[in-house]
Amino acid sequence: MATRARAEGETETARGGERLVEITAAIADIFTRGSVAGFVGGVGFLIATMGYVTTQDLPAVAPLIDISTIFHGQDTPTPSPENMLVGLVTHTGLSILFGIGFALLLTAVPALRRLPILVVAGIAYGLLLYVVNFQILGRTLFPWFTNPMGPNQGFEIFIHAVYGLLLVPFFILPWRRVGG
Repeated sequence: MATRARAEGETETARGGERLVEITAAIADIFTRGSVAGFVGGVGFLIATMGYVTTQDLPAVAPLIDISTIFHGQDTPTPSPENMLVGLVTHTGLSILFGIGFALLLTAVPALRRLPILVVAGIAYGLLLYVVNFQILGRTLFPWFTNPMGPNQGFEIFIHAVYGLLLVPFFILPWRRVGG
């Protein structure tokens, strides 16, 4: 009897361990997809923005200097080599976090993973980021982002939608499933 109970207990423990491995792998998949998607989307966003500002007679590094105001809590950008790096690191970090946020959203609402809906969800997510980051946080904490001398709002709406669209390819393939 004791041998049988021990064998059954070991089997349950083994199943529990397998379940933990499955759950851990699924969580890693969510965070990996989100991180990579956010990084790639952020790089695309930044390159397009740098290209755009050069058409407005601004230096290509202007977006990096603008973004550094978030880190420093400044009302206006201060051009410096340090702030270009601070802006790059800040933008990259935020892009990755926003990518993870999108992955968590898709985990919470699996219906959004169907391709046509996923495309719309990606664009809507990018536009939501614009509203939160520029219209809410920009008006309350980071005034440079809504300053008439600051970033072009029409372009920012467009490029945030593009960022959301750039996230989509990373969520097309099937996700890890955790058995019931």
